[in-house]
Amino acid sequence: MFRRLIVSDGELVRAQPGHYIHHAAAMQSELLNRLGDVLREVAQREIAPRFRQLAPSDVIGKPSAEDPTDLVTAADRAAEAELTLRLPELVPGSSVVGEEAVAADASVLERLRGKAPVWVVDPLDGTRNFAAGHGPFGTMVVLVEQGVLLASGIYFTEGDRMFLAERGLGAYFNRERITAPAPASPSDVLAGTVYVRYMPEELALPLTTRAAGHHHVPGVVCAAHEYTEVALGRKDYVNYYRLLPWDHAPGALIVREAGGVARHPDGREYHVFDEREHTLLSPNEATWQRARAELFG
Repeated sequence: MFRRLIVSDGELVRAQPGHYIHHAAAMQSELLNRLGDVLREVAQREIAPRFRQLAPSDVIGKPSAEDPTDLVTAADRAAEAELTLRLPELVPGSSVVGEEAVAADASVLERLRGKAPVWVVDPLDGTRNFAAGHGPFGTMVVLVEQGVLLASGIYFTEGDRMFLAERGLGAYFNRERITAPAPASPSDVLAGTVYVRYMPEELALPLTTRAAGHHHVPGVVCAAHEYTEVALGRKDYVNYYRLLPWDHAPGALIVREAGGVARHPDGREYHVFDEREHTLLSPNEATWQRARAELFG
């Protein structure tokens, strides 16, 4: 059973099974404060100085059958290495599942199915943008215990922008609580983004046909950006298909705690073990219901 992580004498410990400890909802918890500090320090040390300073040898191909043009940079690897050392200090007994560690050894992903809490890490989301010398790109982490998303953070070195969320306690942008925006007027055309890469043609074609009636906002190949845009109410929806946990679990918690929705069209909530299926994000329930009806019928 889920047990909330709490602070006692400066150390993070677990409450008794089945008991929930509620912090003041208007303020970030100590866990989020410390998580934000780690994200900022690591990104500012390992990512920011390498932006537009990468040598050719700092950009390495990471081809796979699904994505033969995938790549990784020295910044990805350095940031993940430091996060792997520092995140377990925040929650004793926790371990790390990093995107690059899984690329090197797929069995690392099995840690997510254990009983101990796990930090899922995308050290540099938007790697292609970063390597090309432009944004957006960000660092994303989420704490998961037995499939439950507990706490997450997304940090952008550009603009020093920090998003943090904790299960049941809200989402924050630069320490200010995020609240769900009012639904769009029924007369307004929805504005959103549909990612069809990795999506079978028989699923992509009807979706893009229905989305053609909306205001299309071009994708930027950076889930960190897309999830935080939805959380802030700047997009009515984003639809994804391929669901790598480090790309989606951090943002899903932030969207939910901001009052939004991360759900499959059939009504099931996004889960960290989901792999490939339509997943629709919206900043509030009413907008999600409308987007779902207009995109999926």
